[in-house]
Amino acid sequence: MSIRGVMQRLAYIDNRLRHRKDYPSAPQLVEGLKEQFGETPSTRTIHRDIEKMRERGAPIEYDQYRQGYYYSHENWQLPALTLTEGDLMGLMVADRALAGYRNSPYYQQLRSVFNRLTEQLPDNVTISSQDLIANISVITDAVTQIKDSVWEAVRTGLYEHRSIEIHYQAPPYEDAVVRVVDPLHVVGHAGAWYLLCWSHHHERIRVYALNRVQRAKMGNSRFTRPDGFEVEQFIDPSFGVFVDESAVDVVVRFDGEAATLIAERNWHPQQRIEHHEDGSKTMRFRTNQQSQMLFWASRWGPQAEILEPQELRERAAEWFRNTAERYR
Repeated sequence: MSIRGVMQRLAYIDNRLRHRKDYPSAPQLVEGLKEQFGETPSTRTIHRDIEKMRERGAPIEYDQYRQGYYYSHENWQLPALTLTEGDLMGLMVADRALAGYRNSPYYQQLRSVFNRLTEQLPDNVTISSQDLIANISVITDAVTQIKDSVWEAVRTGLYEHRSIEIHYQAPPYEDAVVRVVDPLHVVGHAGAWYLLCWSHHHERIRVYALNRVQRAKMGNSRFTRPDGFEVEQFIDPSFGVFVDESAVDVVVRFDGEAATLIAERNWHPQQRIEHHEDGSKTMRFRTNQQSQMLFWASRWGPQAEILEPQELRERAAEWFRNTAERYR
């Protein structure tokens, strides 16, 4: 039940007890809500609502003779929903942060939740929202473009455990390939969305970037999730979603300004940072995202050096040699 629905019920019960001296019972309140709002809560829900109102100080009593509820103090007022300046500020910052989800249907759902919350603001709020939010910006990642029809097929497949057929165009190929997949999990990362699925063609777990799916349609067959499937085996929430890489212990040394900056954030839940006398720092953690680690380390330029694993260090060396060659 939405917050708006709860507030609607409480307001109705308050109005019924205050202005109609008919001593309504829980079933009568249910019937009234059905007639006025089309909502049919259970009598148990009504009893919980009455208890909530009592906790907020409502003087609700039950008349055994009339078999209904009433206010013992007619002048009592149901407290309005109150928000502090900090609450209101948090809501507005969250509203701006939603931009990071704007390439998914979840954006509109989150916007709807936000709107329902703001609709509950009391009429006498005097804090200027423009004054509060004027000096705050939220910078989100650039987002990919995903077709609504693709989202609809993926969501239906996830919820109903149905296979879907996708037309996938992977770079650098010009033509799309057709794949039948069983959708298992959707991952949002750095402005893009990825589908973890069982590929009937490859007969193993694969990952597809949803922005590269040209078309998608529902299949008729249903599937059972693979035994032992755990999304943590294929992604690292801190770095990305590449499914064909094994977990390794990563060691990266930082010096210069990067050594200072690297210690200011939590980059990975398992990170351990060692401080050295020369001011450099070494970070260690375990991840199954070796390629993403290479991208991440490269952002620090010559102030970061991958020490382990050796194969990743060699990939980095080749990458930077080729990059340097371009700038000759």
